[in-house]
Amino acid sequence: MSEIQQPAPLSAEDVLYEAARVACLAPSIENSQPWRWRIRGNALELHADRSRQLTVTDPEGRLMIVSCGAVLHHAIVVLAVLGAAATVERIDDPADPDLLARLTLTGPHQVTADDMRLHHALRTRRTDQRPFLGVRPLPDAVIDLLRHTTEPFGVSTHAFDPAQVGVRALVARSAAAVEQRDLGYQDETDTWPTHRIPSTRDGVPATAAVPAVTRTGPAHDFAPGATPGPAPGPGDDRYTTYLAFATAHDTRADWLRTGEALSAVLLTATTIGLASSAMSDVVEVPGARTVLRGAIAPAGYPQLTVRLGVNESAPPVPPASRRPCDEVIEVIATS
Repeated sequence: MSEIQQPAPLSAEDVLYEAARVACLAPSIENSQPWRWRIRGNALELHADRSRQLTVTDPEGRLMIVSCGAVLHHAIVVLAVLGAAATVERIDDPADPDLLARLTLTGPHQVTADDMRLHHALRTRRTDQRPFLGVRPLPDAVIDLLRHTTEPFGVSTHAFDPAQVGVRALVARSAAAVEQRDLGYQDETDTWPTHRIPSTRDGVPATAAVPAVTRTGPAHDFAPGATPGPAPGPGDDRYTTYLAFATAHDTRADWLRTGEALSAVLLTATTIGLASSAMSDVVEVPGARTVLRGAIAPAGYPQLTVRLGVNESAPPVPPASRRPCDEVIEVIATS
């Protein structure tokens, strides 16, 4: 009998390339995918791609870097399921402000069941803008699980109680009114997110637009003027849970860690069957962000909110397009 040939082990470059490739399934502001990866030897570098920054919606680059934090955490999840251990270096270098982090391979990693669950969630998670179903609020134990998920990143969360949901809705409506009066914002939305040509493989497709229906809180209109896509379903968000992410400071490092915490929460929520979507509208307008900070005190500086709920009987949300790997991943030859 001939011996069974065992597959050759993956090289460091192959492992890092696969991690970068799959990590690009991460969510980002209006699916702008504002990141670039560079592979150097046994290290994978994460860079912000400022050519994809939404300069009116996100003039400081806060949401761009939050998006990069999400893709960083996704890469860590992929490396773990590939059996690769790595160190994480978060970088704040004034000489190279777009270099955000470096993952360096250090040896093998024993794959765990949790690694596999998170990786499966990474592959199947979708942003769901539809109203959520549910006949009761999420259990406290579930909310506590999600909140604890952010703690390793130095990010705190605030769960809105029923009375505060109305405050959050008011802040969202006020932010939307300010943005709709901003001609620069209107010009930007004429390009992003729904008016991208298909070959760019980014932005939010018009088919993702959800028809306006009664909700306990307004939804960000990612597709102004677009023909609505799938039917919203019978939900009304009555028992939706809203989490605000906050940090003690308001630096680039805090924004990056917020993105990592966001990824961790969204993937954990997916593993337990929850639908979710990140909501940036309440932090896009400075005045709204200030009001939100007062509502969630003493949690800190608000960076983002997330809505979580149940949509088990609804049809699956189709995946959003992703940019080709050769536009996002660069392999740097080393001697």
